[in-house]
Amino acid sequence: MVQQLLPTDTSGENINPLVVVRTSSGVDLVSPGATFQLGITIHNQGQNSAIIYTYIEERSSILRQWCPSMQERLALGPNQSGEVVFKIRVPADALPEILEYDLVVDASDYYPDYPPQRYEQQLQVLAAERTSVQTSDPVFYIDPQTSSQKPVSAQPNIGLPVQVWVENRSERVDRFRLSCAGLPTDWETTITYPQDNQGLGLIVAADSMGLNPGARGQILLLLKPPANALAGSYVPTLRLSSQNDPTLNLLDLVYLQVEPTYLLQPTLQTLRSEVRGQAGLFEVHLNNSGNTSRAVAVKVQGLNQAKHCLYTLEEEQTTVLPQATQRIALKGEPQKWWRRPLYGSGRTYNFRIQVEDPENHPLLANELRGSLTWAARPWWQLLLLVLAVLGVLGTLAWLIWWYILRPPATPQILDFAIEDARYAEATGDVARVGWQIEHPERVKTLRVTGYSADGKILSGPLTYDLTDKDIPPGLAANCNQQEEILTCSNVRTDARKPGEYTFELTLVSKNRRQKKPITEQSDVVVIDPKPLPIVAEFFAPDVFYQEAGAAALLDENEAVEDEIPAIDGAGIRLNWRISQIAELQAFKLIGRTADGKVMGEINYQLERRPEGLTLPDELASFCEFTGAEIVCEDVPTEVFQAGTYQFELQTIVQGQPSEAEPILTELITIEPQAPEILAFLINGEVAQPKLLIPIQPGVFAPTLTIDWDVDGGETTSVSLLPVPGNVPSQGTIAFPLKPESGSTTISLEAKNTVGKSITQSVVVETFDPTQPVTAEEVAAAAAAAAAEASAAAMQANEEAGAEESLLPEGVMPDALGQRGPVDTERLSPSELPPRFN
Repeated sequence: MVQQLLPTDTSGENINPLVVVRTSSGVDLVSPGATFQLGITIHNQGQNSAIIYTYIEERSSILRQWCPSMQERLALGPNQSGEVVFKIRVPADALPEILEYDLVVDASDYYPDYPPQRYEQQLQVLAAERTSVQTSDPVFYIDPQTSSQKPVSAQPNIGLPVQVWVENRSERVDRFRLSCAGLPTDWETTITYPQDNQGLGLIVAADSMGLNPGARGQILLLLKPPANALAGSYVPTLRLSSQNDPTLNLLDLVYLQVEPTYLLQPTLQTLRSEVRGQAGLFEVHLNNSGNTSRAVAVKVQGLNQAKHCLYTLEEEQTTVLPQATQRIALKGEPQKWWRRPLYGSGRTYNFRIQVEDPENHPLLANELRGSLTWAARPWWQLLLLVLAVLGVLGTLAWLIWWYILRPPATPQILDFAIEDARYAEATGDVARVGWQIEHPERVKTLRVTGYSADGKILSGPLTYDLTDKDIPPGLAANCNQQEEILTCSNVRTDARKPGEYTFELTLVSKNRRQKKPITEQSDVVVIDPKPLPIVAEFFAPDVFYQEAGAAALLDENEAVEDEIPAIDGAGIRLNWRISQIAELQAFKLIGRTADGKVMGEINYQLERRPEGLTLPDELASFCEFTGAEIVCEDVPTEVFQAGTYQFELQTIVQGQPSEAEPILTELITIEPQAPEILAFLINGEVAQPKLLIPIQPGVFAPTLTIDWDVDGGETTSVSLLPVPGNVPSQGTIAFPLKPESGSTTISLEAKNTVGKSITQSVVVETFDPTQPVTAEEVAAAAAAAAAEASAAAMQANEEAGAEESLLPEGVMPDALGQRGPVDTERLSPSELPPRFN
């Protein structure tokens, strides 16, 4: 079946430019394993070339699996046609069901006044036919017999009984169950099985039917369409299942036909029938009580004085769905306002509405009549007429006064504005204003003054004498006069300095009666100061350093290989970039400790010469000018002591620090060097863990010569225990032994401020060679002596530390425990004078 639809727009005046023809009636049947083709022919009868989108909006995800392409595009020129085909492949194992979807034809991008056309479609999947039946399989048949050419009629809200006869041809007792599928959900389906006798006269309702071999039974099926069942063909599927063989499913179809009923009742609803200055409002109600969609055409016609009243229908063609009511608005508007009656009960316009069915289906009424009354004018409108006459007389009197009797016109400022809201001091420009003055020939003087926000005069006043009718020489290049309007633009003021200005234009009239000057103020004008220098970048290339010893500080070219770079005599190096240096006079580098305490600063003063800015000598090899910027790299600070530091860079303009926020570097850390014992000698030989020295009775105990050499940073401290305690990193001392036999432990320890330390110890045992002893006694005596020597060393170290804390500043114990001057090359970082001074 081919269906052609010609939808119209909402006004009912213009036909839709797209004509859509479908190869479907809206309800289609398809068997499992078959392919259903939905063809759409589109004719573009509009004046535009268009790309037309045709697609399927599914209501079930199953349809998308069966249709490989759900959307197609078709490009058509004016008066061209094209065809789109959608192929829906139904699998062979598809179950019977009804699939609903919408077909949409959209060309709204090229015809925006017409919405997309939408068509409701149904695709009913039929039951698969069984090709072979075994002789022992059960069979069933339906009474009454139906087919697609001979369906049975079903009445809405009336049950249709269907008898299903089942024959058990197997040799076993079997039970059968019947199910019905493929009907809409609002249909009532009742399946009644024969009642089973349970003995002793007890009868119970059964959910299946049991049959002996060779027996036959009846199942009653009642199909009841709802009262609002739509007209059309319905093909439900009956499925009979066997309890003995669950894989066996017997299927059959019932072809039903719901006959159409045509009950369309048009009525006219009056919303506003008596009008004065507005339109009359009516509604045409189309109530479809039938079960088919109805296409209806509505027309309105005036019965008397048809040209004096304009009737407008919201739409002239519409479709009314089953069991629905469609409302069409109707407006009636009387024409020509002077035709409204001045008095009486008003003027009545009668009209009729004709309702037609293009398919010639019956209507309960095909003509509706109505009337519209144009009420008479109210009495107060006569008063308005009198007032209008008085207004005309007043206008005439005003015109006489304006052109004959009124005094001479006074000058007026029509416009006073600034040419630009923002200027820059760096460009050397001045603020400019412009104005328009009416009747400049009546102006005596003109004055322009610039004020600050607090009312102080910042510019002018600039006074121009207009006593002569000619334009003053100071304004001749910027002004021109046409008739009674003087227009001036780009008038220079003397506002050059940075700040905010509000200009005021003052006119002094030649008329002596007008003593008060005429003034007008402008918007705010901002003159930006010259850009201040800013620190665009400021950072340290390395934020971690390794402390170097005194030898490394003296030789800056010596490199210390480690995981982090070693500090040299130049100390921490910094990079920075300063922009907008036109007003830059100097910049200041400030050094801080980790707690924010200032340890010093360096001022770099720039020298201005005719050829430009010149850098100080100490920065000449590290900095260069790049356009309007100063770029410095690897600038030495000579801060090389272990610790944590942070640097700050400030720009100085006109002898004062810049208002810009100073920039700080990250925290830069110089880690102390790990100590290392390079040499530890006793009597010129490398110290061994244990040293045995014989002592003859009555002979003085020998004196040991101890030499040491420790490599470490500035923060490394060296101690020799048990005496003298703290010693330099290199040295030699004489160490006398006790005259009696015993054990002494000599320890050399080096450590830095972060707790890294290294220790080397020697146990010196003295013994009497004339006394025979066993090896066990020697070992026990040595162990006891070592423990006693260790305790004595610890006590001596504490006493040495306490004694050192009491020394005056600048004095430390020497290698022999005497007091002497401090070696300034071995001071801690906090005692070293920084380069920032």
